[in-house]
Amino acid sequence: MKRAFQILVSILFVASSILLAAGCATSPSQTSQPQIQPTKLTIWINGRDSFIGPNEQKLSQDQWYISKAFKRFEQANPGVTVEMTVSSDALQAHQTFRTAGLAGNAPDIANLWAGQFIFALKDVITPITQYIPKEDLDNINGWDTVTLDFKPGNPIIGYPVPNNQVCFFLYNKKIIQESGLDFEKNPPRTADDFLAAMEKIKNKGYLPMAADEGQGYTYYFFYIAAYWWVQQNGIEPILAEDRGESKFADDKALLAALDLYHKIYALGYMNQDAATSGDSWNKFLQGQVALFPNGSFGVKDAQDALGEENVGAILPPDISTDAKIKNSLIGGPGQSMVVSKNSKNVELAVKLMSFLNSKAEVLQFNQTQTVVPVRKDLTEAELNLKPGSIGAKMFQWGQNYVFWVDNSLSPQVVDDFNKLLPLVLTGKMKPEEFTQQLDKDKAQP
Repeated sequence: MKRAFQILVSILFVASSILLAAGCATSPSQTSQPQIQPTKLTIWINGRDSFIGPNEQKLSQDQWYISKAFKRFEQANPGVTVEMTVSSDALQAHQTFRTAGLAGNAPDIANLWAGQFIFALKDVITPITQYIPKEDLDNINGWDTVTLDFKPGNPIIGYPVPNNQVCFFLYNKKIIQESGLDFEKNPPRTADDFLAAMEKIKNKGYLPMAADEGQGYTYYFFYIAAYWWVQQNGIEPILAEDRGESKFADDKALLAALDLYHKIYALGYMNQDAATSGDSWNKFLQGQVALFPNGSFGVKDAQDALGEENVGAILPPDISTDAKIKNSLIGGPGQSMVVSKNSKNVELAVKLMSFLNSKAEVLQFNQTQTVVPVRKDLTEAELNLKPGSIGAKMFQWGQNYVFWVDNSLSPQVVDDFNKLLPLVLTGKMKPEEFTQQLDKDKAQP
């Protein structure tokens, strides 16, 4: 009996020792959890026509959509922080990014203009084709604008920004009605009808249209003229001229677009200081001007200033009845996001760009700006667009656009467009002289 008792005590002692050791050891669940490594993603954001709307710029940075989106990404990815820098000069950002890339200290992600602007930076950009989710490739428009040289099968070097910007005419309904016109039921669809409408508005004592054509990449009437150029024969002949395979000087479509561009100015249908002015948009917001070539960039500001019920939108008129492209407009995702060659977090950077293009984020973004989403799987109902509203019109127009000409041409040609086009507008340079200069640009090494 005593022997049995001793054995029982020994068994209990061993069992208690095992339990005690188990209690002091780390549990399997604790050892299986990976250590979270803090990771910082740096990103440059354009301060204009991208994620930050004009109205948002009046708010503190923490109230911006993009700031809140980064916070949501951080919450969904513990240990990750996103550090944002806003570029004040969208054009200069390209050269700054190149310089930083060559020095090895570029941000992980940069928000730059799509098309030729990023193609010219391919040596400091990481191709990301292999990292892009198939769901994104299937449901997002604009991959051609970030595919090297616009050629299918070439490396994809960026993501479209989830903002398909389109350019058209905004107009003041009150002025149009007082001029005896009805742009809702009978918008001018030919160049002759458009000029006739401008004459009626002018005779009523109003300035028909205003623009700031000397402000570099912020002049919007050029985009209308560029549409008139492309719509006649399509983009391919223009790209051939840009490659030096044919001449701009022989392009009758370009000459016709430039003639109409100048004619509207010469007939007094727009502000005569358009080549130097910088405040025409404010004049439109103050109700002094009938039309403004702007589009999706300024819809919300215009509605806030003039009242939603007093702001209308029309497509540019067709330049000719035999144009190859009709009832369209210029636009597309002219902005992109790219990953720098020196980034050590390429996969995570692509994850952030994919996040910003997700359906949930695009719906959030649409609450702060009136934009056309690049996603193909959204409906007008999901975007809360009222039938007949400018937003609904933009959504429909954005399904059939001509991509931005300035994003399609080589940098030296675009630079001369910016410098010389105001001279063509005001008649200080003939269209023929303008096209000859573009050919000189292409002849230079």
